[in-house]
Amino acid sequence: MRIMALDVGFKKIGVALSDPLNLTAYPYKVIYRKSNRETFKELLKIVEEKEVKEVVIGLPLDKEGKKSLMAEKIEKFSGKFKEFLKEVGKEVNIVFRDESFTTEEAKELLRSLGKERKELDDVAAAILLKEYLEEITRGS
Repeated sequence: MRIMALDVGFKKIGVALSDPLNLTAYPYKVIYRKSNRETFKELLKIVEEKEVKEVVIGLPLDKEGKKSLMAEKIEKFSGKFKEFLKEVGKEVNIVFRDESFTTEEAKELLRSLGKERKELDDVAAAILLKEYLEEITRGS
């Protein structure tokens, strides 16, 4: 069973996955948002194919650690996604984590590797997931 991380934006969603043992995180794909239902179906396909048991969703917080307007929109989107999963009979745990600076970290990581990419969303999601995996490893 894997863990999936999402970097949710207005136009795109970066998707990252863990390996089956939940030791490593890697960028998986970037989904271009359509209607919520179409987007949810695309995410469901990944959940089923990769046997995802948990989804980590990044929330952008401000400097004081408070939810931004975008964070509230992401929470609303996530609630609808959870309802959709329930509707289709999928039980998946959804957790939220602060994703502040993951895009900047993704840019820096790719720059240090000498790679240039227009889309960073999946790399940002992988950074979020890597931090989450480290957090749960420390906790156990």
